Amino acid sequence: MRIIMLWWLFLIPFLANLFCSHVVLVAGQCQSDQRSLLLQLRSNLNFTKNHSVHLVKWNQTKDCCNWSGVDCDAGGRVIGLDLSSESISGGIENSNGLLGLQYLQKLNLAFNGFGQIEIPSRLANLTDLTYLNLSNAGFVGQIPIAISRMTRLVTLDLSSQTFLGSILLKLETPNLKVLVQNLTVLRELYLDGVNISANGNEWCQALSSLLNLQVLSLSTCFLSGPIHPDLMKLRLLSEIRLDQNNLSSPVPDFFADFSNLKSLRFSSCGLNGTFPEKIFLVQTLETLDLSNNKLLRGSVPHILMNNSLRTLMLSDTNFSGNTLPDSIGNLKHLSRIELAGCNFTGTIPTSISDLTELVYLDLSANNFSGQILSFHMSKNLTYLDLSRNFLNGVISSTDWPQLVNLVYVDLRNNLLNGSIPPSLLSLPSLQQLQLGNNQFDGQILELPNASSSVLDILDLSGNRVVGSIPKSIFQLKNLKILLLSSNKFNGTIKLDSIQRLANLTTLDLSYNSLAVNANSSNSFLPRFTTLKLASCNLNKIPNLKNQSRLFHLDLSDNQISGEIPNWIWEIANWPNGSLTHLNLSSNFLVGLQEPFSILNLIVLDLHSNQLQGKIPLPPPTAVYVDYSNNNLSSSIPADIGNVLSTALFFSLSNNRLTGVIPWSICNATSLQVLDLSNNNLSGMVPTCLTERIQTLGVLNLRGNNLKGSIPGKFPGNCGLQTLDFNGNQLEGMVPKSLANCTMLEVLDLGNNQINDSFPCWLKNVSSLRVLVLRSNHFYGTIDCPEVNGSWPRLQIVDLASNNFSGNLPGECLTTWQAMMVDEDEAQSNFKHLRFEFLRLSQLYYQDAVTVTFKGLEMELVKILTIFTSIDLSNNHFQGPIPGEMGNFKSLYLLNLSHNALTGPIPSTIGDLRQLESLDLSMNNLSGVIPAQLAKLNFLSFLNLSYNHFVGKIPSSTQLQSFSPTSYEGNEGLCGSPLTKCTTNSSKFQPSASDSSNEFDWQFILMGIGFGIGSGLVVAPIMFSKRVNRCCDNHIDKILMVILPMVGFVYTNSHQRRIQEEEIPEDENTDEDEEEDYGFEPESEEFRGRYCVLCSKLDITRKKVIHDPNCTCHDSPPTSFSSTTSSTSSSLAVLR
Repeated sequence: MRIIMLWWLFLIPFLANLFCSHVVLVAGQCQSDQRSLLLQLRSNLNFTKNHSVHLVKWNQTKDCCNWSGVDCDAGGRVIGLDLSSESISGGIENSNGLLGLQYLQKLNLAFNGFGQIEIPSRLANLTDLTYLNLSNAGFVGQIPIAISRMTRLVTLDLSSQTFLGSILLKLETPNLKVLVQNLTVLRELYLDGVNISANGNEWCQALSSLLNLQVLSLSTCFLSGPIHPDLMKLRLLSEIRLDQNNLSSPVPDFFADFSNLKSLRFSSCGLNGTFPEKIFLVQTLETLDLSNNKLLRGSVPHILMNNSLRTLMLSDTNFSGNTLPDSIGNLKHLSRIELAGCNFTGTIPTSISDLTELVYLDLSANNFSGQILSFHMSKNLTYLDLSRNFLNGVISSTDWPQLVNLVYVDLRNNLLNGSIPPSLLSLPSLQQLQLGNNQFDGQILELPNASSSVLDILDLSGNRVVGSIPKSIFQLKNLKILLLSSNKFNGTIKLDSIQRLANLTTLDLSYNSLAVNANSSNSFLPRFTTLKLASCNLNKIPNLKNQSRLFHLDLSDNQISGEIPNWIWEIANWPNGSLTHLNLSSNFLVGLQEPFSILNLIVLDLHSNQLQGKIPLPPPTAVYVDYSNNNLSSSIPADIGNVLSTALFFSLSNNRLTGVIPWSICNATSLQVLDLSNNNLSGMVPTCLTERIQTLGVLNLRGNNLKGSIPGKFPGNCGLQTLDFNGNQLEGMVPKSLANCTMLEVLDLGNNQINDSFPCWLKNVSSLRVLVLRSNHFYGTIDCPEVNGSWPRLQIVDLASNNFSGNLPGECLTTWQAMMVDEDEAQSNFKHLRFEFLRLSQLYYQDAVTVTFKGLEMELVKILTIFTSIDLSNNHFQGPIPGEMGNFKSLYLLNLSHNALTGPIPSTIGDLRQLESLDLSMNNLSGVIPAQLAKLNFLSFLNLSYNHFVGKIPSSTQLQSFSPTSYEGNEGLCGSPLTKCTTNSSKFQPSASDSSNEFDWQFILMGIGFGIGSGLVVAPIMFSKRVNRCCDNHIDKILMVILPMVGFVYTNSHQRRIQEEEIPEDENTDEDEEEDYGFEPESEEFRGRYCVLCSKLDITRKKVIHDPNCTCHDSPPTSFSSTTSSTSSSLAVLR
């Protein structure tokens, strides 16, 4: 028996080492020295007793081996110590009590806050440690080299969470290689968040010596790639986590050879290339995370037989392969699928509905179409996100009741229609339901058991839901966010009814047909953070005095009049309030109640009201300020720029402001949009606007009385996209430094007094889309032969009413590629020209331009990228119209009037199928109007007057629909809608050779074929007696039936031949018979047989009566064919 016990004493340590488990016998009585050391450790540590779980329970009354967080061996010696999450803030560095625990094997100090100190090097004196966890303990600085002497370590966790991008721990001296070179028995290494800063060769080679390593976790370690083949030596690896490093390399395929691989995580690593498909086939793989690697290509294999895979995360990769294969349904144990933003197309595989263990499914932001699958077999499903796809059809009402565990449903931004099933709204566990931006219609029915619902987010915005808002929605007591905007809800809502939603923080009822009643004098109960009641027929501002948490208030597009109450600024001014976003635009407000002090707003939108008097001084914290479209009539405050130091957007357009633009505006150095257009401002443009505000993207000063010249210094890093000085009195030349604005899209200098040549140097600005120089004193040619630049995006060109001369440069026009795209391509790029100055919001500046369209000036408030126009009118251009203009397939407007152009209209103009307005009047154009113009089906304005056109106006419904004034002043022109053409006008018509230089083989071949076919039919009839006789017989039979029905007697050809043999050849016989009938022929024209056209039977149907005034011919009428006359002469014989 003693021998057996002795054998176990040797066997237990052997088994513990073999299976990497800490075999602990029943703990013995705590040794006194061990208790003393623990109590000394407790007294050394600084910790918060209220947050302590273990230390607060240590005392002298109990055996220390039974203390919380303490493990002992059979001899009563402490071998394990767990002090994680004890709120320890210091004292560890000088704790002799801890270092005295020489038998300690496991030490866990994770999730404490050790006061920004370095890891104590003395911890290395605990030489028996096999487990050391210092993760997220608050240690900072260099990891001590002493750690490398702890050679018995099996698990080392020094990971640290980064805070606002700051790294707490680093590995420089020693580096990674020195740290781990002696840790040969290490099996688990966690260094997440440690700044290692090593390239692929360095860190892979450093780890290659850890042949026993099974878990490698190095996320956010500033590692770079590529992954070196030395990592192949770690064949025992089962978990690899390298998230959030900048590897910038492909995934090597040798990971597929790791037979124990369970988890592979490479999210946000900048991976590229093609992912090896055979890694999917590793039978032990349970987790694959490649998300957020936008350059990583790949596809899900069509054959998948992995029975271990539980988590598949491929979101935000180029991992599509077009469609998602049905083979994904073979992964029967999948519980988490994340494939968002992968550009998958087609329908969602039906096999996904067979995944019974599915818990989390995210297929958002793809191009999936078709209907939503039934997930009734996935009874454990808690998260479902199919948003931002093209799913359509009706949502089934029968599948949802079985998904009792569903917590999150997001179907936003699809094409779903039909009514919203009540069974979806009534799911017992559902907390968030987002159905916005679809095509749902019908009414929302009352919700059963609304008071017991746990729903806290309900988004039905952007649909077509009608009827009143169900009262049961206001019984959802857990509701925090309610979004019902942009539907067709109707009825009246009293804000008092919302008081029952005590947890509500966000409410949006905007843009329905609702009437919101805010007449209650009491402030309602919910503590809002966001309240949007735009276009809700409000006639007063609700009482929101107690809403100290409100930060976003939108009451725009209502009928609110009077003054803005001054209490509204109290909830915007800290510390009493937190309002940062205020939108009261598009109302009837006339001013601000005195006294007021606007201090802390970030967004202030008061545009389109009736504000009068002085400009309210913007808050110094403002980012967006819009006072446009009011009746403000003061001058701009001299210190305005000092309070706009953080502003990105500032607009005072369309007011009645006077005075000068203050130079302090240049102190607003963060401005991206400055719009002072359409006022009565005078003086000069401050030169500092273009010199100092380098962030400026839009500068709009149009419609004022500004004088002087355009500021001459545009910096080399100019970021302007829109520059609009139209409608002022600016003089001088266009500064050449404007070419530094390489992102310029809209340049409008029209209606000034600029005296300069064409700015050829602007051709280096390839981003230009709109160029307006009209009504100035520009001169010279526009061909720019010495400049190689081009304008591939140019879509609007207006050079009208200047002194430009010379020929129109055909070769130059070929570089305007935006006007050459076909309709399909133009529609695919359909958008408005606008400047986005807050990328994370929906705020943007909308460009506008004035064009002369169909003879009228029209302001394009939104410049569509598909709208193209050319206006070169009222200049001195001469020579022919370039044929290259026929390449502008997307051109809508072409005005070349009031020039000295000569020659004909190019026939290629007929290729401008999108053209709606064409004005070529007041030129010296000549020749005929091309017939190709008849193909311009969209043409609604045409003016060809006062040229030298001749000939007939081509016939078409379109060209004849215009008034005669469109063609007047062309003496040789005729045809509708002008006077009819005389025979002499035919000489102006183009010959066949003039109209086309090519044969139309289609008509030639048709003519040849018709001739050959006719010959094959006619020849047998003419030259074959048998065929001729056969035809006569068939015709006789037809006529013998038809003619008696209309009163005629018909003798067939056979009878006629017999009768002709009996009649003697005496010409007087017919005359005698005629005399017997009482008629005497008046002339020789009546000789011969009576004809069908002039003869008929009398009432007895026995005598023939002939009309003496009718001319009878031997041959048939001209409407008959020549073939018929030779075979049916019996038509003229009556008896």
